This record gives sequence, C-alpha cells and structure tokens, in this order.
Amino acid sequence: MKSFTCVPFFIFSAIFIAVSLCGCSNTVPDLTSVEAVVVYEYSSVQEPPEQRLSVFTQSSADSARAMKIEVLHPEEQIQWDIAEPLILYNGSKVWAGSASLMPPYFGPIPQGNYTIKYTDLAGEITTGDFTLNYLEIPEISVEQPIFIDTSEEGASSSEEKASEPIRKLALYSEYDGKGSLLYFEKQNSGWKSFDDLSENYSEAKSLRICLDYPSKQVRYILPAQNFN
Repeated sequence: MKSFTCVPFFIFSAIFIAVSLCGCSNTVPDLTSVEAVVVYEYSSVQEPPEQRLSVFTQSSADSARAMKIEVLHPEEQIQWDIAEPLILYNGSKVWAGSASLMPPYFGPIPQGNYTIKYTDLAGEITTGDFTLNYLEIPEISVEQPIFIDTSEEGASSSEEKASEPIRKLALYSEYDGKGSLLYFEKQNSGWKSFDDLSENYSEAKSLRICLDYPSKQVRYILPAQNFN
C-alpha cells in the first residue's frame, strides 16, 4: 500500500465541514465524529491554488491523547500517516488530525469512502469511516475586498444563503500569513480598515480571507495580505 507521510502545519482551526461518521469499531475510545474538507490554498493571485485534504476526528475520550492517526482510501490503496496529530480546541470540544494531507503523485484528492484509524497514547486503536464527495467551486474571485458591509447580513433568502460561502478573516502575527493565528472569525461589524484591525490586534501583521462551502466540502484560502 502506498504511504504518504503528513507534516502538520498551521491551519484555520475554528470551522470545519461536517462529514457523517458511517461506522466505528467497538474499541474504546470510540470516534464520535469525523470532519473532512478539501482545501484550495492560493499563495498568490497569479498562481493556481494548491489542493490538500483536512481531516480531524473527535473521540469519546480526550482527543489530546491521540498518538497517531491514519487516513486510508481502500479503493485507491492510498494511506496518509499523521505521526504527530495537531490538537485543536473549540470550546469544550477537542479535535485531533491534520490539514496538510497532500494529493498522491500530484493528482486530485480521491473522492469516495475513507477509513480513519485512531491510536491513543495507551496504544488503543479504534476506526471509523467517512465519505468525501466534494465539488470544486468554478471561477472563484481571488481578489476580494477585505472589508465588506455586514449591516445587510440576514437580508438574503435561505436559498441564497445556502449557496454563499461562510466568509471569515484570519489574522496572523507575522507577514505573508505566517506566525501565530490571532483571530479567525467573521468580520467584526466595526472593522472598516486596517487601522481598525490594528486597534484590536496591534500585533497582527497580515491577514487571509477564508471561504467555506459546507454543502460542497470545500474551503478556499485566499492569498495573504500584509498590513501597511
């Protein structure tokens, strides 16, 4: 079986696209949820986006005790080994996984059924399944305005909202979208300029716009923009 070792790196951690957990083994701890999304990240407006897979799982025990996670696509005989899972905290929930699973041999992330194997620090192993049927969004505008008028939010119909992405801003402590993630949430209604951001996050030096399409299992991460 071909094996592709993943090296975790910093990601947008607050929002994930939910994928139904099709089955778990009876091994303790059980996997209570698996969330996966295909990420398209733009390094610049000139270059096409890089595709990768983000997979995180939550167990009935403490997910911070995850020692190793394996993600397998049995049909394609592909396996990603996450030797050092990234641990994310969202309120009382703890997730373990990686957002840097690269496509095999520069091909696309495979569609279909996946198996995930979770090993905790005690060596206990449990498995689960999830399905990935993502749809790429055609002709996305990479050069989007950073600051938008949020006063009109809520005026759209439910059908229009379903087709629109969840738009968030990510603020970083270093230039070019690097360093610590200081903020990752919807735009504050009071932010109209970089000066407004700096008043709240004086240590921020760059930002990125993130567009999530939950129904399509896709996330777009737009190029980093540095503060003046």
